[in-house]
Amino acid sequence: MVKRTFGSDHTIFRYLLNELSPEDQERFEEAYFSDGNLFEQVQAVEEELIEDYVKGNLSSHESHLFERHYLASDERRARIKTARQLVELCSLKSEAQAAPDSHNEDSRIEGWFFSLRSRLQSLAKRRLTPVFGVAVAILLLLWAGLAVELLRLRGRLAAVSDDRLAVERRVEESERRLAHEREQLAEERKQNADLQAKLENRNSQLDRLDKGPVRSQAPNNQIVFLTLTPGVRGSDKPSRAVLSAHTRFVELRIELDAQEAEPLRSYRAVVKAVDGGREIWAREGIRLQRGKSGRYVVVRAPADRFKAAGAQDFMLTLSQLTAEGKGYEEIENLYFQVTTH
Repeated sequence: MVKRTFGSDHTIFRYLLNELSPEDQERFEEAYFSDGNLFEQVQAVEEELIEDYVKGNLSSHESHLFERHYLASDERRARIKTARQLVELCSLKSEAQAAPDSHNEDSRIEGWFFSLRSRLQSLAKRRLTPVFGVAVAILLLLWAGLAVELLRLRGRLAAVSDDRLAVERRVEESERRLAHEREQLAEERKQNADLQAKLENRNSQLDRLDKGPVRSQAPNNQIVFLTLTPGVRGSDKPSRAVLSAHTRFVELRIELDAQEAEPLRSYRAVVKAVDGGREIWAREGIRLQRGKSGRYVVVRAPADRFKAAGAQDFMLTLSQLTAEGKGYEEIENLYFQVTTH
């Protein structure tokens, strides 16, 4: 179902330009973290988008969205700089290849002028009759003009040679920069491979979630998973999540009893700090999901909300939309803890 919904290049293109609705964007990111094939497809579409932007193939609206949303980070701006250097390098190599042709043509012209000058000098040394005196004078004048033109062409040839050397130096410098960028790209690919391995590890953790609640997680996870079951509602043995400095989200999975699971209704989740009953996060329009162990709902709350609350005891109140669709009725109050490592 994920591939059918998000597997098209057009959907990925809209995601990269931040044109998806908040609900579709959240669903896309969930699929992105759980599907390795979608991860590789996003990388390919992202490279095509960068190439179209550098070559000016995007519309004005698309370019505006690209510059406003995609170029928001230093890492992405560095990738655009690398792509432009590739285009510049191709242009410089074309100039360098064209320079030798001009040099050969000037050499042929110079050889022709020297050959003509030698013939005129040989003709002037002969003992000519007065009839040819005027012709010899004209030829000498012509030779003088050609000599001036030859000097001018020599100057042009020297300038072309200097330009060619400058182009070659620029090409060498660009190739050195390109080699450095390639090393950085290889490092980024290695990091992406490590990230994909972590995603596969997350999928394994999700499979284990179907078998029982998770009490704590590794401190380096960007997403901390926590299962809340109907059987754990008091404060004796609460489910506990451990956050690290790298944690971005706390994903709460609430398993429901058979009589509480209404597939055609939506749900609302509200998280409050037990101390003072302060609400730190809420979400409506949550849909019921099916798993091997039964039916459940999943919500993902920003980890910063828990860190800023200054507490470790929290209560999640789960409500169900009434049959008339005019409000929510409370069905679950689940206690859990969140601590910082």
